[in-house]
Amino acid sequence: MKAQHVVVGMTLSAMVAVSIPAVSYAQTTEESIQAGSTGSAVVLLQNDLNALGFTVGQADGQFGVKTTTEVEAFQKAHKLTADGVVGPATWKAIDSAVAPMVTKPVALSASSKAAKSIEIKHIYYNNKLITSPYGFTYDSTDYMPIWYVMNTLDKEGFTHTWSGNVWNIIVPNATSQSINYSNIHYGKGSMAIAINGTVVARVIGVTHVDPASKSTTTFMPIYYVEKALDRVGITSTWNGTTWKMTSSGSQGGGTSTSVPYGNVDLRFPAPSSITASSIDSYFAKSAYQGSVGSPLTGLGASFIDAQKTYGVDATYLVAHALFESAYGLSSIAQQDNNLFGYGAFTDNPGQDAGVFPSDDYAIRFQAWEVRNNYLNPGSSNYGGEPTLTGMNVNYASDQNWASGVGSLMGQISASVGLNSSNYQSYSASNAAPAPSSTSEPVYYLNGATATTMANTDYSGLPYYASVTAGQNDMFFGPLENGSFGQSVSELQKYLNSTMNAGLTVDGQFGTSTETAVKAFEAAKGLPQDGIWSFSMWQTYIDPLSNTPTLPAGQSVNVDEIAQGMAGGYVVPWYHIANVGWVDSQYVQLTNVYRVIAANPLSANTSISVYSDTSGTQSIATLHSGDFVVASSPTATNGMYEIQFAAETAATSGGKTPGTLMTGYVSAQRASLSAQS
Repeated sequence: MKAQHVVVGMTLSAMVAVSIPAVSYAQTTEESIQAGSTGSAVVLLQNDLNALGFTVGQADGQFGVKTTTEVEAFQKAHKLTADGVVGPATWKAIDSAVAPMVTKPVALSASSKAAKSIEIKHIYYNNKLITSPYGFTYDSTDYMPIWYVMNTLDKEGFTHTWSGNVWNIIVPNATSQSINYSNIHYGKGSMAIAINGTVVARVIGVTHVDPASKSTTTFMPIYYVEKALDRVGITSTWNGTTWKMTSSGSQGGGTSTSVPYGNVDLRFPAPSSITASSIDSYFAKSAYQGSVGSPLTGLGASFIDAQKTYGVDATYLVAHALFESAYGLSSIAQQDNNLFGYGAFTDNPGQDAGVFPSDDYAIRFQAWEVRNNYLNPGSSNYGGEPTLTGMNVNYASDQNWASGVGSLMGQISASVGLNSSNYQSYSASNAAPAPSSTSEPVYYLNGATATTMANTDYSGLPYYASVTAGQNDMFFGPLENGSFGQSVSELQKYLNSTMNAGLTVDGQFGTSTETAVKAFEAAKGLPQDGIWSFSMWQTYIDPLSNTPTLPAGQSVNVDEIAQGMAGGYVVPWYHIANVGWVDSQYVQLTNVYRVIAANPLSANTSISVYSDTSGTQSIATLHSGDFVVASSPTATNGMYEIQFAAETAATSGGKTPGTLMTGYVSAQRASLSAQS
């Protein structure tokens, strides 16, 4: 729903013809009405009486006994003649009483600090994922864009009108007895929610730019929408991320039998009908939030290659990417090539989300991570079986995560005439194919240069033989209650080995770890503040004499990127040629750019690379967001000269991974954006 109150994707002629509920905005009417009167003035009166606590129930436009009784009660309360007739004096008193309820609309700019924790939410109806819009918190209240809620209700035959800041929910085949109009008490707000013409809540509405569509959209508080839907038999649960609506008589569930595709063994390849071309065809035709065609179009070969290399069902990978990235439209997908939500913590998802050097790399990394840590029995996050329901045990706190991804698997499969019976079901006796590789993927660069930066702890930049060694040995900042990540795990291991602390090595710095640190400090004669400082890390866990460093300000060549962690945060690690791996937070790239398609939100996001400036012979195809190297971000004669490398044989025409290439990209098709 746009701020101008136009219902997106629906013309007025397509709406069901019902009366728009009349809501008073302190504008006195001169019409005198009484028992027996009918029409819009009576609807206005009835809605206002409900608002003021004089409950008449459904605003049906019929001035009957109940309305008369409540008018008289209002008149007595305001020291008017209690005759049940609503004339100028009574209208004036009603308008004066209603006026304080009406607040000015709240309009927040895209950069406003008042909208907090802007992140993707998920809306389910009867255990089926319907949509994944962005929501936020404003004034300590959770808000959701109403257009997407409308779309959810549309699945069950509801229709809607929007006029005069009133959202009117039209319930199919409803009678006054089937909707609960009792105890209607609502407070201040610039907008109202009505059911079949009866206003049931006045809410503080907020207009804000929807990060997915980039359009200004109307948001309402989830709590009041939940209460309104409860009146028509739709119950809701909300955990801060997922809104689950359930209609009367429906049951939720999280077992493999109720989760779509929940019993598919994800270690087996998808059926042969799921190909690179069928995936791209699905992307190109997909519709999401009013947009047709996903920016993920062109990545079909990447999903199939990840399946072949790491042994993870490509249908699942596609569904998971769609689920987490809002079909490739989310801000972290667009800005960070982050298709699976890595590091997008609730408090600050945009700032904390991990950066990936390409969408293709993000897909390969996901397949590697999932197979090695979630699908292999005995792995660190194995949930009992290599299925969506098994993954849901440790992958996501949202109990409906598996249902959401499974529903999308069903849509992808249906696009080529398949269903869940065409997939390998899980059985404990399954002998899953061995993956071609268990090694973490890397991203190759051609000619990337950078400058090392100083940090607050080390006199130089530590470098390591592997990313794993760096994650285990490098100090990323003071460790204290609330810290998390590999550094905390190393601390817990150290305390267990040196003083039998008995800590669970979970990477979470809680009260027990703090108590153990204080005991250690007491034993060493240190101030007992419960904080593990850099000097303590340096002295007891990782003496710097064993950690080589590079001086700050040194020019270096970066030839590979791998995704990793720095403390509890997802960050890339860079391989400095002939040196080792370093935390990317302490390296400033100087000639690396993201190649961005002319319309990165469209399905036209593949970018041809040509052998020369004539643009006649294509030698490779990149995807919007890929990291490349360039001596200048300025096009010459309409072409950018770039350096890049073959990443996989499957996505580079059979070339050996790491093969270095130079080519040209049309400035009409793409632009270069500096990547720091």
